[in-house]
Amino acid sequence: MRTLVHTEVPRRAERPPAMPRREHRRGDARLPVPRQLEASEVHRVLNMLLEAYDGRRPVPQIRGLVGPEVFAGLSGPHRAGPRHRMRRVHVCTPVAGVIEACARVEVAGRSVALAARFTRTPAGWQCVRFALLKPGRPDQQARRQAAA
Repeated sequence: MRTLVHTEVPRRAERPPAMPRREHRRGDARLPVPRQLEASEVHRVLNMLLEAYDGRRPVPQIRGLVGPEVFAGLSGPHRAGPRHRMRRVHVCTPVAGVIEACARVEVAGRSVALAARFTRTPAGWQCVRFALLKPGRPDQQARRQAAA
């Protein structure tokens, strides 16, 4: 019978003490700094905003995810219309604490562009700009080109 002493694996070197996490204050509470959003999380949040835009999600559910201007824009009256489906999302970080995203969205067989901007706040990330850029009618585009 062998003793356990002979089968033990040698210990790794002691780890250095953990670096203290950066913290910020919110009132009296200390909260960790919000981490960077992943592209999949941006996609999920944009999908939730599209659901609220379509009227398929109650707007108060997204209150903490959006800034006041975006919330006011989504809180207005909604018309029953076709469903918006997000197809492809592109994310970039132009400066620290800001994420910009654009997406291709399909609605009623047509493609439209979606543009959004997220900023880091003490409470977490918030969408401060959200816009669906719908194409004009073909006759309007011809008039614009003729005027230029």
